[in-house]
Amino acid sequence: MAEKNTATPQLDRRHWTLAVAAGMASFLDAGAIISVGLGLALWKEDFGLDVWTVGLLGSTLTLFIAVGALTGGRLADLLGRGRVFSLTILVYAAAALAVALAPGAAVLVAGVIVIGIAAGADLPTSIAVLSERAPAGAQGRLVAFTHVMWTAGVVFVTSLGFAVSALGTLGVRLIFATLAVLAVATFAFRAFYPPFRALEAEADARHSAEGVDASHALPLRTLFRDRSLAVMMSLTALFYLFFTLVANTFGSFKTYFLVTVGDASQTFATALSFITTLVGLVGTIVFTRIADTKWRSRFFAAGVVVFASCQLLIAVTGGVVLPAMIVALVLYNIGFPFVGEALYKIWTQESFPVNARATVQGATMAVARFAASGFALVTPALIDWSPTGLYILLTVFALVSGLIGMVVIRRVRKEAVGAAPASLASTPVAVGGTR
Repeated sequence: MAEKNTATPQLDRRHWTLAVAAGMASFLDAGAIISVGLGLALWKEDFGLDVWTVGLLGSTLTLFIAVGALTGGRLADLLGRGRVFSLTILVYAAAALAVALAPGAAVLVAGVIVIGIAAGADLPTSIAVLSERAPAGAQGRLVAFTHVMWTAGVVFVTSLGFAVSALGTLGVRLIFATLAVLAVATFAFRAFYPPFRALEAEADARHSAEGVDASHALPLRTLFRDRSLAVMMSLTALFYLFFTLVANTFGSFKTYFLVTVGDASQTFATALSFITTLVGLVGTIVFTRIADTKWRSRFFAAGVVVFASCQLLIAVTGGVVLPAMIVALVLYNIGFPFVGEALYKIWTQESFPVNARATVQGATMAVARFAASGFALVTPALIDWSPTGLYILLTVFALVSGLIGMVVIRRVRKEAVGAAPASLASTPVAVGGTR
């Protein structure tokens, strides 16, 4: 099921093209998160927003991404993963355009909420569609590539932000307009590109030969009553929860931390964050190459050490030693591609029946995003209280995530749950299918 020492199946151009189309969910998710962050200060001044509205905008996106993931993943399994795969991105486009043209705070907040719901629903759906249509033994590479797309989204929107920074609010409007155009193009590509239909037909034939009814959602009672599935769902949820608490805090507040604690300039902090993100992009590409091999587990152990060490380095130095902060940022971007979200996505797709993957991915993703949103509310206060205390806590979270990951690795070596036995698919729910 998971790691193979033998040669992995060859992927053709259709599979990688589908990986790009599915990965646009991650690209646009990252783009929305970065864009809202870029726009907060400008919207506050331009629209005369009070601090509560600014805070609402800052937390709303993460909250509603969680809502979208929770509901969208299940709806995809019930109504059809392929159908939801095409429609969610169109809703994202409309909401991004609304934000780009927003005349005031009401439209702005509403647009951000809908972007969050659409992006959240698209994330588990797109990954499930991709893994469903991938050849057996090649899911890891394709699913891991979606995280390359997420990092590319960060790089793209950050670069675009630099390019239009002199334009003020108009620049932010242009960024959201660009995201809307990209979303429309992605919709057209997903809905009308003929080779995707051929991949869908091949997947249907493969499932039929295996006796698996992929067209109907696995009942929730079956998912929770099957001990192996329930335990694996709990483990992946906890793994992703603790990883996300570290990654979201580090990613969202690193510039704020560098400026307020490290006394760096805003320009230097932003530039440093951007440059080190490129290191992370290289790491995600490397992980994609090893995702279907035994090396992904071997890299995991080393990655956990690096991932936890960068948090500990900041805790020890208190964040006031700039060279140490630079080293920590580099270490973070070296470690996280091998210990986090990409691996979580792969485990979810390999460990659950095809007609439950979007449901499980959406539910576990929502748990982590809700927790990260809540933790983000108190993070500035924790930084003000004790930078060292905060990063000791993050070090503990990183180690807990690593320990849970080790347990998951042991389970995926022993079990072949991902084969989705026909007995699990024999009690269908609702209508829909993969279309």
